[in-house]
Amino acid sequence: MRSLKSLRAAGIAALLATGSAGIASAADMMAPPPPPPPVMAPAPMDVGGGFYLRGDVGLGLYSHRPIDTSPPLAGLATVNSTVNGTAFVGIGAGYQFNSFFRADLTGEYRGHTNHRHNDSFTTVAGNGSNLITGKVGGFVGLANGYVDLGTWNRITPFLGAGIGAASMSMTNSRDIGFGVAAGSTASAPDKSTTRLAWALHAGVGYDLTANLKAEAAYRYLHIGNVTTGSFACTPVCAPFKATVHNLASHDLKVGLRYTFSDMIAPMYAPGPLVRKY
Repeated sequence: MRSLKSLRAAGIAALLATGSAGIASAADMMAPPPPPPPVMAPAPMDVGGGFYLRGDVGLGLYSHRPIDTSPPLAGLATVNSTVNGTAFVGIGAGYQFNSFFRADLTGEYRGHTNHRHNDSFTTVAGNGSNLITGKVGGFVGLANGYVDLGTWNRITPFLGAGIGAASMSMTNSRDIGFGVAAGSTASAPDKSTTRLAWALHAGVGYDLTANLKAEAAYRYLHIGNVTTGSFACTPVCAPFKATVHNLASHDLKVGLRYTFSDMIAPMYAPGPLVRKY
């Protein structure tokens, strides 16, 4: 009887040992768990976007209709009328919306340059002439939009247009009479005139670096009429003013444009893989 019990216990122990070995073998054959999915880097943070600053210098050649006086003086005929060219410097800030369109606000100072107007007249007393001289210059502010026409070998041609205001002043205004008007002189106080201004642009940009671009451009700038203060004569004459009509400038300019790059958020790498058994 005791031997039967011992035989039964030995059989049960053998079955348990066989099952444990099978379970251990199955556990050894199981594949390790898959690694956790990688943590994706967040999208770039747009810091500054396409915001840019610019600076320009240039030369302008003025065009205009003849300077005249108002009220008109009877018998006057224009002999010549000129406004010299000038230099200008400007700054601005803008935004590059995409690879084709950008816009900016610009302000510039245009140096004072000489203007000169000579007219002649005939009276019963004889012939005479009149010479009006002075300086013209001031400030121009524009809101501009540009279309970039694609980039080849770092070169980007563009076209643009702008609208704004010009505040131009006429200073050091003098009037001297000759001939039968000899001895007659006049002067006028400085005066500023603010008018609607508009511009057309055409030029090219060149990528010096990823952020810095050099620019060369032509601009047609329409300024409008600019008028002196009222002349007071010695000896006494009727007060009058001189006006430059339809003043415009053909500008050649160069400049630099710096675009602030997007700031990219740091990449996040997954942590070390730890398995527990």
